[in-house]
Amino acid sequence: MGPAASAAASLAILGLASAVPLAAQDPCDTIVIGHVVRGGTPEGTHVVIAPEASRPECARPRHDAPRSPFIPSVRPGLLADEIESFAGQAIRMLRARVVGVLEPHAFLVDSQSDLPPLEGHRARVLVFVEGATLRVEPSLLVGQTVTVLGVARTLLGMHVSAAASWPAILTPSQVSRLEIKAAMLARSVQTADGVELTTRAPDVLSRR
Repeated sequence: MGPAASAAASLAILGLASAVPLAAQDPCDTIVIGHVVRGGTPEGTHVVIAPEASRPECARPRHDAPRSPFIPSVRPGLLADEIESFAGQAIRMLRARVVGVLEPHAFLVDSQSDLPPLEGHRARVLVFVEGATLRVEPSLLVGQTVTVLGVARTLLGMHVSAAASWPAILTPSQVSRLEIKAAMLARSVQTADGVELTTRAPDVLSRR
């Protein structure tokens, strides 16, 4: 088989005739075109491969879908013990047992477990609800397990922050006695099945 026939056969194997694109996938992918160029002699016949000019609409930048940021899930005990590592980060606090409601916008949690933590080894987190209040009576909420979404904060950071008012009953001695080691500024407090437990004030809603 001569060179010209070999070139034509190569194109035929791909299911394409000469002077027809060899392959095409995505319309905006680079398309390669093969042409059989006949020479003056059989040995001079060869295949020339060159990219096709891209389409005008393909000049527009192509954007990938935005990725959702990763939010770590932690339990209250881990957050309390490692607050320096998590402070300032958005987190999801799971299996948080409510042990007390201090104010409509502030409550105390520790890790849900079958056995209560020993005194002196409790690691509790003070949760502040950002721009909202709890819509559940304390008597119904205490003892329940909730999921909290928000930002991990240090106690000092929340004490001096204007994001939420510090409960008046929480003096330094009370913080030490209750073994509160970390705080969280929450944008959502939910039951395990996703029911929201907070309600936002009308003025907060009107600004959104």
